[in-house]
Amino acid sequence: MKVSRKLQKLRNSQQFRKVYEQGQKFHTPFFSAFILKNDIGEQRFGITVTRKIGCAVIRNRCKRRLREIMKACQLEGLNSVGFDLVINVKSGLAEADYRQLQEAFSRVMERFRDSLVKQSS
Repeated sequence: MKVSRKLQKLRNSQQFRKVYEQGQKFHTPFFSAFILKNDIGEQRFGITVTRKIGCAVIRNRCKRRLREIMKACQLEGLNSVGFDLVINVKSGLAEADYRQLQEAFSRVMERFRDSLVKQSS
């Protein structure tokens, strides 16, 4: 049985703007990720999908796929770290295979974890 955890969301434009301005940027063919370590100890997520990606059905499908990947992803080494993550969807995500999206998300989180290790040493 799969255990799903509730995702905490970034709620307002100030929170998003802070992540954009101060966070680390990671790019994939499917999305750009902005990650900022926070002091509150929570892992909060936000997803933005512009209208140029497609109609509402496609935009919502992109968000659902990303939320599912974030829930399922085991964030080894990051469970005790609080961070804010904003994902900006690129047009390639709508046609991408689910496995490709999982691998891209895992690579981004590994790179973020590695950068935290470098900062702490």
